[in-house]
Amino acid sequence: MKNTNRPTESTKGKIAIVDSQAASRIGLWRHIERLNRWEIGWASSTAEEAMEKLGKDAPAALILEIQLTGKDGLEFIKDLQPLYPELKILVYSSLSEDFYAERCLRAGALGYLHKNKPMHLFQQALDKVIGGDIYLSSRITRKTLHSLSTHHGYNNNDNHLHQLTDRELEIMILMAQGLSSQMSADKLRISPRTVQVHRNNIRHKVGLESSLQLHSYAVRFYGDSAKTSGTMDNQLEEEAVVTLIKKPTIHRLPRQTVQKSPSAAVRAGRTKPKRTMPSAGKKKSVNLPKINSAYDKTL
Repeated sequence: MKNTNRPTESTKGKIAIVDSQAASRIGLWRHIERLNRWEIGWASSTAEEAMEKLGKDAPAALILEIQLTGKDGLEFIKDLQPLYPELKILVYSSLSEDFYAERCLRAGALGYLHKNKPMHLFQQALDKVIGGDIYLSSRITRKTLHSLSTHHGYNNNDNHLHQLTDRELEIMILMAQGLSSQMSADKLRISPRTVQVHRNNIRHKVGLESSLQLHSYAVRFYGDSAKTSGTMDNQLEEEAVVTLIKKPTIHRLPRQTVQKSPSAAVRAGRTKPKRTMPSAGKKKSVNLPKINSAYDKTL
């Protein structure tokens, strides 16, 4: 009799992972393997690499960190919708769900889960997303429903933030992390002038007068996201550490004193071996005056 509790390879849904952090990819891979409910097809560190792999092997669901090196995760979701409309996307990110959960769903994702949540919620989120349902935390669900009511709108600060584009929101996060215009441009692969234009647009939309006020505003609203950005849940990190290559321990043998063998000439008896007198017993030589031989003859 076959064990029906253990899923076979043919009944497992195939999962793909896209995350720029190697430790996060490895830890999440190990966690999904332990669950033994889904088959992992592949993992990728960038959106560009993931797009190539999708063309060869399209999974049933994609687990995506939206803060990627190169193309932004939100833009990547928008690119995937016309090409792979049946693809289920669960955003598993360290960025604030207050500002990104609703945007990800509008872009085409079915779920959003923050990395600081307990790991048992990850299984629930992936179950719902693969089943075609929307997954959000209870707090974000309440906030979204309240925003649809005429009696519970966003406050003034939230109103300003929701007027920003996805690119402007990303640049605000980078500002909160302390990145300069050049560093932000390198990360987003755009020009520093484009970054500055986005910053000016943000400043005008929010209603600030100077760049210093804009930086303080970004830190105030995105400080928590900046601290957790690029990190992962401690449970995943512990799983990832064990897979990293450890530096081999070199055991050095105690140094042994090697006694030099006598030379071939000494062994043949042609020369006498030199005797080394201990320095403590060595006597100092005394220079005696020479005897004048002419004077000796007259004596």
